[in-house]
Amino acid sequence: MLDVEPYCESCRLQTAALIYSAFSDKFRRPSGLSARQQWRLFYRLWNWKQSDSQEHNFVVRQAGKVVAAFGLTFADSLGNAALRGRPLPIMRLCRCYGMWNFWRMYLQIAVLQHIPAADEVYLSYLAVDETQRGKGVGKMLLQWIAEYAVAQRPNLRLRLHVSQQNVGAQHLYRQCGFRSGRPKKYISLWLLFSQPSWLVMEKSIGVGR
Repeated sequence: MLDVEPYCESCRLQTAALIYSAFSDKFRRPSGLSARQQWRLFYRLWNWKQSDSQEHNFVVRQAGKVVAAFGLTFADSLGNAALRGRPLPIMRLCRCYGMWNFWRMYLQIAVLQHIPAADEVYLSYLAVDETQRGKGVGKMLLQWIAEYAVAQRPNLRLRLHVSQQNVGAQHLYRQCGFRSGRPKKYISLWLLFSQPSWLVMEKSIGVGR
């Protein structure tokens, strides 16, 4: 049985590890850093981001283990307001991991922030553990997300960005009723992720669909 619950600090290590693994193709290791060093830098930055974010973050547990996670952003919402704020020791991290490595990963995380419109809820990320893929978990969570969003604010559009290279995710979203326009090219995302083409996908949810 899968249980969806709000993200809390006690599960931050499991959640960060899940997200890092799910999006490992986007966080390619810079030269000069070991795999362990890159993970530690990601964990520090991701942990800081969670304490200063408009996202509403959720985890999905199975027998106590975090097997999926996702983040939602609403307009004019405080998101993770209940989490304790964490300062980011920029100079110390630059000395430890290198200035270029630090700022590159900082921008990789920061550039994915999105400010939604008043009638929009934005799916920042959806990560599912490898052991749960192909079991319908993604579809179940997208349905849960739609119902949760409508309960908070009816008559919304659920939107997300997905890399054009991520064919599997596109197929899942289309199966769940999402539509997309033409791919858009972003120079910043090409420089940071080596993935220039992205799709904006959306689905109308709630009253007035």
